[in-house]
Amino acid sequence: MANELQPVTDWLNAHTNKAIRIAKEEQEDIDRVDLQLSQFEYREYQPDAPDDYTNGSALLLYGEGTVLNNGSEEALPQGTFVIPLEGLSVADLSEDSVVLRTERAVYSLTLQ
Repeated sequence: MANELQPVTDWLNAHTNKAIRIAKEEQEDIDRVDLQLSQFEYREYQPDAPDDYTNGSALLLYGEGTVLNNGSEEALPQGTFVIPLEGLSVADLSEDSVVLRTERAVYSLTLQ
């Protein structure tokens, strides 16, 4: 795992079994997910993945959660939230939150 990801995995380890809110901002669109983080894993590059969004290295966050979609909440599909790590930079890290910038989006994870 890349050294720049270590502070993020430390933060996730410290907040496993806690509620977090994930805000994903991509092309002026903001999605929100509330997740009871049960575990997470780092996944290496997957050359056989079905699309280019899911084939790169990624953080997979697992747990029960809801997605805010058009003003209504729906269950998080498969209990997994994927953060593709292509072009990762950690923009901000504090005790209560972490902000990840990638080539595609900005992900803000906040302790609830």
